Amino acid sequence: MKSKKEILLNIPKDCDNSPKRRIIRDFVVAFYKKDWQKINEMLEDKFTFKIIGNRNIETDDEFVKYLHSFINVVELNIDEILSHGKYGACNGTIKYKAKEVNYAYFFEFQSAGKNTIKTISEYKVINQ
Repeated sequence: MKSKKEILLNIPKDCDNSPKRRIIRDFVVAFYKKDWQKINEMLEDKFTFKIIGNRNIETDDEFVKYLHSFINVVELNIDEILSHGKYGACNGTIKYKAKEVNYAYFFEFQSAGKNTIKTISEYKVINQ
């Protein structure tokens, strides 16, 4: 039987040529594994997580609560990861139970030279 954090991962193998692409990949994997400790290491002390069409999260406690509010994912697919300067993005799908959700994340890092995340925007569309 799978443990809570076991997820089938399908991720691009070419993320290692850019530190920001690696961070984005690692963030998304940690996010869906609900690994707050790893996520916290990647975030600036003052960060914003924007759930587009819903609300903004700006504290550790709110973020941890949000992480634990969604259903456990059984499959994570990352289709593309892009980075340029202090910005990055990725998209893909997650699967849980009988549902599939398309997602996209847009990242703003502290600066082009600093690899901690300042802002994340989350977009999700549930496939019917």
